[in-house]
Amino acid sequence: MKLNGYKKLLLLGVILLIIAGIFVVALKGVNVSLKLQKHESIVVKIGKEINVKDIKQICNDIFQNRKYIVRNVEMFNDSVNIIIESITDEEKEELVNKLNEKYETSLTVEDLTISSNSNIRIRDIVKPFIFPTTISVMLIGFVYLIIYRNKKIVIKFVKTLLITLITEALIASVIAITRIPLSQTIVTIMLFVAIAEIIFTMNKKENKVVEKEVEVIKNA
Repeated sequence: MKLNGYKKLLLLGVILLIIAGIFVVALKGVNVSLKLQKHESIVVKIGKEINVKDIKQICNDIFQNRKYIVRNVEMFNDSVNIIIESITDEEKEELVNKLNEKYETSLTVEDLTISSNSNIRIRDIVKPFIFPTTISVMLIGFVYLIIYRNKKIVIKFVKTLLITLITEALIASVIAITRIPLSQTIVTIMLFVAIAEIIFTMNKKENKVVEKEVEVIKNA
């Protein structure tokens, strides 16, 4: 298939963007979400109904511009989990004091349940998705082979896989360049896009083949 000027320019842009993504990863590494980095998890049971917005405001005052995550722990909405890269003794004390002031409690630093979590490697994030994705792709190819029984279907399927790999590389490059934190959700979305693109592309190609065959029959 020959490429016209527009398609050549588009392909060049995609290649340059992928190369730029590789350079960013090589220089800065992959930006992963805070939950996948080495971090401290602080759980505190306040004993009263809490508002996450209030807890976030307290964390803003204590941690300033540092990244953190705040979420409810129990269904009764009286416990909170704060995830942050690290926390000092002074910050623990300030956190307790502000919570006591806000909710009129008498918490101490000893009431904080703090656990240290090591970073998760990227391959450990991706690994659980490899087997089901591989099986899904193989099943899709098998289904098209059974339905169309076309000798060229294998070649078309391989071309579709190559196009999908380029798309995934492009998405990964955009994520790397924009420094969007990599998470299991992002990986899931990327795999969903890959499967959807394979199905869409194969249907589009085979529909064109069927239309040509119908046209030949009509003109016969």
